[in-house]
Amino acid sequence: MDDRNARRERYAQALYGTLGFSAERHPWAGLAPARREVWYARADAAMAVADEEIEDALRAERRG
Repeated sequence: MDDRNARRERYAQALYGTLGFSAERHPWAGLAPARREVWYARADAAMAVADEEIEDALRAERRG
């Protein structure tokens, strides 16, 4: 698994984990691929926001 896919997987699992009890009852490893895709889409959105924030912070740091 490359770095981007590993990051995507981490984000998706973290977001899925916010379901609490439901996530405990239905572990990530047992989710159907279609259900995982929903969480991957959410992970992609979260990563995009995080990447924008990182870029903004780096730009601001360079400006000093």
